[in-house]
Amino acid sequence: MIFLNKYKKSEFLKNILTLFFGTSIAQIIPLMISPILTRMYTPDQFGQLGVLMSVIGLFSIIATFQYESAIMLPKKDKDAFNILTLAVVITIFISILSYVVTSIFNVEISDLLNSPSFSDWVFVIPFFVLLSGLFNSLNIWASRQKKFKRLAIRNVAQTTVGALTKVVLGWLKYLSSGLVWGTLLGQVTSTSVLTYMTVREDKKLFETISLSRIKKNAIEYQDFPKYTMWHGFFDLVNASGVIFIISSFYGLTVVGMYAFILGLLKKPTKMIGQVVSQVFYQNASVKIANNQSIYKDTIRLVKNLALVGGIIFLPMLIFAPFIFSFVFGEKWYEAGVIAQVISPLFFVKFVTAPLVNISVLMKKQKKWMLVALGMNVLFPIILLTSAVLKEGYLTALIISTALVVVYYYFILKWIINLTNR
Repeated sequence: MIFLNKYKKSEFLKNILTLFFGTSIAQIIPLMISPILTRMYTPDQFGQLGVLMSVIGLFSIIATFQYESAIMLPKKDKDAFNILTLAVVITIFISILSYVVTSIFNVEISDLLNSPSFSDWVFVIPFFVLLSGLFNSLNIWASRQKKFKRLAIRNVAQTTVGALTKVVLGWLKYLSSGLVWGTLLGQVTSTSVLTYMTVREDKKLFETISLSRIKKNAIEYQDFPKYTMWHGFFDLVNASGVIFIISSFYGLTVVGMYAFILGLLKKPTKMIGQVVSQVFYQNASVKIANNQSIYKDTIRLVKNLALVGGIIFLPMLIFAPFIFSFVFGEKWYEAGVIAQVISPLFFVKFVTAPLVNISVLMKKQKKWMLVALGMNVLFPIILLTSAVLKEGYLTALIISTALVVVYYYFILKWIINLTNR
C-alpha cells in the first residue's frame, strides 16, 4: 500500500517503472533465447558479428556529432525539435560517408582484423549507421517529452523481432548470416516504431523547423561536437579497440566469446541502469534549470545501484564458468572464465553509467572528455601491450580490469563532487 501511494505521487518512480517494465521484457526475451542461439551458432560466428558491429560503432558515435545529447537542454520544444532535425541531417551524411570509406578499404580492414567475411557485409554498414543515429536522437526526444511508454514499446519490438529472426534463420541453417540479419531487422523495427510515433504525436512541431533556428541551436550547443562527441568516440575506441586487438592477435573464436559476454553483461545496465539514466537525466535537467540541488538524489541513486549491482554481479564473479557451461553448452566454459574476470568492471560501469550525463548538465564536457580519454586508452593499451609480448588474453584482461575499476572509483567521486554545490 505504501509503495502504491508513492507510485501514484512520484512521477520519477512512475516513469522508471514504466520504462523498466518494457526494458525488462525486452532484455528477458533474448536472455531466454540465448541458450538456443549458442547451440545454433559458433563462437566464430558471434565473432564475425562482433567485428562488424565494432566497425559500425566507430561511425555511429559520430553519426549525429552528439547533438542528440543537447535535445534535453533547451527550454522550448521548438528549439529541441530543431536540434533533433539537425542530428537527423548529420546522420544521413555520415551513413553515406561510412559506406564510401568501408567500400574503399574493405580488404585492408578485413586483413587487419583477421576477419575474411567482413568484406561480404560492407553494404549493410550505412543502414546500421543511419538506424543508430535516428534511434539515438528519437530516443532522447521521447525522454524529453516524457513518452516513456513509447520507449517501452520500442524496446520490446526491437529485441523480440531481432531474437526471433536469429532463431528462425539459425533453424533454416543460414548460420553465416543469421546473427547479422537478426540484429539489423531488430534495429529497423525499433527505429521505425519510434519514427512513426514521433511523426504521429509531434507532427505540429514540424512547422517550427527552420534553417535559421537550426543554425542558432547548432552554434549555441557547439560544445557537444567539440567535446561530448570525442568522449563518445573514446568510449567506442575502447570497446571497438578491444575487439580489434583480440581479433587480430587471438582470433574470431575469442572475439566471439568476448562479444557474447559483452552483450550478456550489458543487459543489467540496459534493464536497470539505462532506464534509471534516462529518467534521472530528465528529472535532474529540470531541477538544475530551476537552480535546485541534485546532490541527495545522486547519493541515493549511487547507493541503490551499488546494492542492486552487487546482487547481479557477485554470482557472476564466483560462478560464471559453471553457469556458462551449464546454460550455454560446454564450448562456452572459457567464455564464463572471461565473464568472471571482467564482471567487476561491469559492476562499476553499472553504478556510474546513470551519472555520466551530470557532466553534461553541469557543462563540464571538456573536463569529462579528458577524464574519459584516460579511462578509455588504459584498457586497450594494456591489452595490446600484452598481446605484443605474447601474453595470454586472460592475464591482460585481469590487469586491465583491476586498473580501470580503480579509475572508475575516482570518476565516481568527481561526478558526485560536481553535484555538491
